[in-house]
Amino acid sequence: MISASIATNIYQYTKKQEIIATFDNTVSHEDILSPIQSNQDIDEQDNSDISEFSADYILEIPCIDSLEPVVEGTDRSALSAALGHEESTVLPGEVGNCVIAGHRNYTFGKYFNRLNEVEIGDMIYIHTPTDEYSYQVSEIKTVRPEDVDILENTENEILTLYTCTPIYIATHRLVVVAERVYN
Repeated sequence: MISASIATNIYQYTKKQEIIATFDNTVSHEDILSPIQSNQDIDEQDNSDISEFSADYILEIPCIDSLEPVVEGTDRSALSAALGHEESTVLPGEVGNCVIAGHRNYTFGKYFNRLNEVEIGDMIYIHTPTDEYSYQVSEIKTVRPEDVDILENTENEILTLYTCTPIYIATHRLVVVAERVYN
């Protein structure tokens, strides 16, 4: 008999692959509407049905072998399906701060589980249906959950990723900031 956590992990992995496959077959960008619950703790997980989601884009972090779908919103159901774009921030490719949140799932290599292994200088890529954006990690820090400065807009084109840390305890947020690199 398969335990509930193993079954959940298999289900989420399967749905992630479906979301990525759907994205890969997308011809045009489709907006996903899901309201932000601004005080939602990103360490809380939900096993709600994630089949309703399709990726707005794909986040790739090669140094940790991460390829994850990103959906619009950071509510519980969005973050159980994928990484979530903070709706109050700019989209990839726009001037300002594009912020993406994700769970630090207990399964190795899933969501932002290995984000702590990213180092300054590492590359991060965002694949949209029409473009690819390159970012280079410029800052890594740990902040308290109430430190919302990481959501503030900037004059430069940056990407901010965040997740709960330390894993299992989740008293703080691990933040990775990357600056846009033009090829």
